[in-house]
Amino acid sequence: MSNKVLKPKKASLYQFTQKYSNNIDNCIEFFKSMKWPEGFSCDRCGCHKYYLVKRVGKTKTSYVLECDSCHKQHSLLSGTIFRVARLIYTSFC
Repeated sequence: MSNKVLKPKKASLYQFTQKYSNNIDNCIEFFKSMKWPEGFSCDRCGCHKYYLVKRVGKTKTSYVLECDSCHKQHSLLSGTIFRVARLIYTSFC
């Protein structure tokens, strides 16, 4: 029996944008699963219920998860490599 650890196949940025550019729901689910692999949990109060909030600005649209209990807003991108890559993010989400 092998002790080899299987790793997911890495996709190129091009493949990633092709997969998520036309489906915002899949894009949001991807970032939620990366940030909260065990499911959403508010870091302020521990609540597991949330609302998806769409924030529309003059130049971009973003999404945050808002805690149902304490109303803290959690960015999908904070704490990820995409937090500073606004140009890339806006092209596929």
